[in-house]
Amino acid sequence: MSQGLILSEKRSLERRELIYYLRVRDLATGKDLGRMVDIHNNGLLIMGSISLPPEKVYNMSMEMPKAMMEQGINNVNIKAKVMWSRPSKTTNFMENGMKFIDPSEETRRSIDKLIEFFALPNGTFNLS
Repeated sequence: MSQGLILSEKRSLERRELIYYLRVRDLATGKDLGRMVDIHNNGLLIMGSISLPPEKVYNMSMEMPKAMMEQGINNVNIKAKVMWSRPSKTTNFMENGMKFIDPSEETRRSIDKLIEFFALPNGTFNLS
């Protein structure tokens, strides 16, 4: 059994890989933090060119594409804490695990809509 499978079995919430990688920006500085590559109700994974410092808290915005905004789903602004950062095993980018901090009910509903709109049905990529 691979380590990835063991880690995924330990998770209490299913992580959902996305079919579209949303841009994530730091609201305080406007800087690009990277692209969201998977999400669940309590956090997300950002892949980008920089390593984010563990324990740092960001007020950030997940930027929605036009198609979502046309359906009434706007950018999701949320506070999140960096839980870990590491080099990606498959790319030259950094992976940054983030945990949401006290999202409002409205923000949770927006995250649920985001998952419904962008997530692959079984949470994994189908390459066949």
